Amino acid sequence: MRNQSKKQEIKNKEVFWTEEYNPRLKAYDYKIDAPALRVYLKNEGYRLFKNEPIKLTGRVASKVTADDIFNYTLRYVETFEDKNLEASFIKMGEALLLRNKAIIISLQECEFRPLKDSEFISYKFYDGAILKVEKNKAFEILKYEEIDGFIWQETIIKRKFKVLEEKFIEDAIFAKFIKNISNNEDHFNSICSAVGYLLHNYKDQRKPVAIIVNDQNLIDDGKPQGGTGKGLLIKGLSKIVEKALYNGKNADFTNNKFAYQNVSETSNILFIDDAPRNFNFEALFSVLTEDMPIERKHQPVLALPYKESPKFVITTNYTIKGTSSSFKRRRFDVFLNNYYNASHTPADDFGNEFFHGWDEEEWYYFDFFMMCCLRLYLSMGFIKYNDPEWELKILKNETSPDFIDFMESNYAEKNVYNSFVSIRDKMIAIYGEKYMFLKRDVKTMIEWVELYANYKGLKVLRGPRTSEGFTFCFN
Repeated sequence: MRNQSKKQEIKNKEVFWTEEYNPRLKAYDYKIDAPALRVYLKNEGYRLFKNEPIKLTGRVASKVTADDIFNYTLRYVETFEDKNLEASFIKMGEALLLRNKAIIISLQECEFRPLKDSEFISYKFYDGAILKVEKNKAFEILKYEEIDGFIWQETIIKRKFKVLEEKFIEDAIFAKFIKNISNNEDHFNSICSAVGYLLHNYKDQRKPVAIIVNDQNLIDDGKPQGGTGKGLLIKGLSKIVEKALYNGKNADFTNNKFAYQNVSETSNILFIDDAPRNFNFEALFSVLTEDMPIERKHQPVLALPYKESPKFVITTNYTIKGTSSSFKRRRFDVFLNNYYNASHTPADDFGNEFFHGWDEEEWYYFDFFMMCCLRLYLSMGFIKYNDPEWELKILKNETSPDFIDFMESNYAEKNVYNSFVSIRDKMIAIYGEKYMFLKRDVKTMIEWVELYANYKGLKVLRGPRTSEGFTFCFN
């Protein structure tokens, strides 16, 4: 018989088995009590969320598997230091938890919902505290036990947050970096608003926007520029929100049914890095406005609801073309100046490696600045940076420098009707065979004329059809 102290120790612990002394073996036989095991798991914080098991520790939730639950419970059984009990649990627990999983699928549905951002409020989870960021309001620090809901363990930023004085907003190295890649205060605020948008884990179907980050100089000569800071900008975001990374040169969002398999329920941004020259932005239209289908091999398709799917951010060394209303309402373009390049890097200015070389104080500055970007977006939305010179460069890149010069010299006058075909033929006559493709594609010429009109602030009025085809005038 076990001694009295052992009995008392067991009495003080939660048990989910019955025992019977076997005098022949001079040992106890154990039988796992399934309802008691279910109660034990509930008391230990195990719940179901969307039919999948999770473990709650206070208001922090972690996703778990049946194996995790079995091993957690086995470690508890091992504290009783009884080999017969361990053997009994391994045998019967394997059937109850791993083979048929009856107990797991019958766990209580979680009584809390995840704490989520709303249109004008965002929460960021730091070590020991939650930061509440609200439109036009001072930052508020909350305790985990005060929140109405739960948060995922993997969304906790493993740093302390410190509310600093407003005068320190731009003292962060990362703020100075963004200052350097912007032209002026308006440009700086525009980039910061895009950063804030990507930090805000709320999606509004009225604003189905992807952020496209590009370089200023490539528009001059069409040659891609590297090292301008695009990657570093996104890396800064990934220090706060979770990203699903895609290589833009290899990813196929048009024909690959497994395209979104890298996305998880906690992915905040989907980062398409280094999109190629002819990237098919239109292939993203459906997932920018609707649920995201996630299909993994040998698994059923998961339709990730729109509000839970990640926001898109694309970096590219080329212009992603598309200026129709469908394209415009789905994109917000961020152009970086070329202050940084292959021969002049941020390390040259700041003397240490970004992120890895920072001390605790610099992280305080970084987080405070990023949260100010978030509050800026919540308060003001996207801040568009208007630069006529940049807009002209974009227009030339989306049409042709020859076309713009040609239109300025010959067709800028208002209320004079011309045909699209006559413009095309004159361009070919002046500039030669490189524009022969327009013979096969009149639609392109019509689009170029409309782009030119938009840039000039003009309307294209359609006129009567003549022997040369459709006519138009500017108004």
